[in-house]
Amino acid sequence: MSVGATDVQSIFISDQERFEGKYSPETLVKVLGALNQDGLVVLKNVIPVETIDKLNTWMCDDADRRICDPSQEYNHGIKSNILQRPPVMEPNLLSKDVYFNPFVLQTANAYLGHRPIWNWMTANTALANTGGQRQPVHKDSVFDHPLYPYYFITNIPLCDFSIENGSTEFWLGSHAHTTQAEQKVAETEEDIAAYPGLAEIGGTIPPISEEAKDERRKIRPPIQPACGRGDAMIRDLRLWHAGMPNHSNAHRVMLALGYMSPHHPNYYLKVHLPSSQERFFLENARPDVELRAQWYSDEDLVKVTEDTNFYTKPVYLEGK
Repeated sequence: MSVGATDVQSIFISDQERFEGKYSPETLVKVLGALNQDGLVVLKNVIPVETIDKLNTWMCDDADRRICDPSQEYNHGIKSNILQRPPVMEPNLLSKDVYFNPFVLQTANAYLGHRPIWNWMTANTALANTGGQRQPVHKDSVFDHPLYPYYFITNIPLCDFSIENGSTEFWLGSHAHTTQAEQKVAETEEDIAAYPGLAEIGGTIPPISEEAKDERRKIRPPIQPACGRGDAMIRDLRLWHAGMPNHSNAHRVMLALGYMSPHHPNYYLKVHLPSSQERFFLENARPDVELRAQWYSDEDLVKVTEDTNFYTKPVYLEGK
């Protein structure tokens, strides 16, 4: 059982920092301190709310269409949460503040290493009126992951997040010493059904074992932090977390942009983008981030499903 709490560290932006498009050294130290200590930080008010509201309208309409499709797949096999593609084919919904946010990229460079790689994008939606259905506590990996900051996810909430509408459960600080040993091992076909292409019998699966959770809860129990429209929530990939039930009457959507350390050798993962909007993404790309993308026609992109396969295994573990 998680508890509502406000002890996630939230970093506020000054007028001068907003004008300059970067955090001061003093503020950046606070951001990095939060990530190193907790594995999570909230960058407050770094995206215009008007931009977020337009995205939310489109994404909620798209979610309604998707859940009417009997072939729709569900995240972790739980019918309360789906993955969506952000509206990257809609030029009026493309924004530098979302896809090339200077405060997110400054943080990525400082935490992951110079010129991190943007190679993943999706949206995670807790569907309306799905109370009682939650994800297992898990990590987003099934391999012997590195013990340094090799990847983080920037979640961009498209509405105000609360316990009622399914704010994600986080186990703050769990990233610091976690290894593959805390995760469950697949013993049956049912265990691997929710992770197609990622798991196999006898191999590690994302969920955390009951024993590991019991021990961690004694040290620091999980929380469901509140955050708002215009915020960016950055999560170290090693952090334990779980999608939670949405008891409200509206979908709870958050975009997810993945950034990889330049020291982590994975060449499979790519952002899937429309060639019709190539100019936006290439013109707004910055020298402090590598955009690793696969380009498609609009017609082909709507058929692509590879961006639901979050495969971050390094090349030195291939075949192991």
